[in-house]
Amino acid sequence: MRLHLVRHGETDINASGRLQGTTNSTLTPRGQAQARELAVASLTWDPVAVYSSPLQRARGVAGAIANLSGLSVTDEPRIIEMDMGDLEGVTVQEMRDGWPDLYQGWRRDASSVTMPGGESLGDVQLRAMAAINELDERYDADDTVIAVTHNFTIRCIVAAVIDLPLANINHMDLSLGSRTTITSGRRGRRLAAYNAVDHLSAANRTGY
Repeated sequence: MRLHLVRHGETDINASGRLQGTTNSTLTPRGQAQARELAVASLTWDPVAVYSSPLQRARGVAGAIANLSGLSVTDEPRIIEMDMGDLEGVTVQEMRDGWPDLYQGWRRDASSVTMPGGESLGDVQLRAMAAINELDERYDADDTVIAVTHNFTIRCIVAAVIDLPLANINHMDLSLGSRTTITSGRRGRRLAAYNAVDHLSAANRTGY
């Protein structure tokens, strides 16, 4: 299976510099443009299935892809974004001021932190990899599958594939609207591409 992990486009919440976690948010005009460009690019990937986190921002991108490809979208709750608990909607500065020990722990070793009222990176990786394992069983080696998901979820999946400690994922950038590709076959799982943005126009290549 060739699995394209697509990060959703820009939203009103991340454009304001706030943590959004499992909070539903709206794609900005730039986010909608990123979704359209992803959809056009996906036609060259020849997907057989499209999966999506149930959050609106991921569903919007998956819907754009499905409309062009003629495929339907299947919700996969296990690839939802990390639940940030009490930190949903706060800025990094507010995290630093209001939860200083948590902030320092996150900076020092992100894998050691459980968000108050939310999840740890280990929780995210466990559920996300359960979904990936099922997709591997469901599809053949030559099948291409698209999964529209989120920042921490993708980074946790990649960490599992390349055996990277979760403590190190803060060293990984992942752009909005990017594509990360994992292949599965006789040699096991391989990271074929990470944070690819060649399908986006220069104006729509942005971080967060």
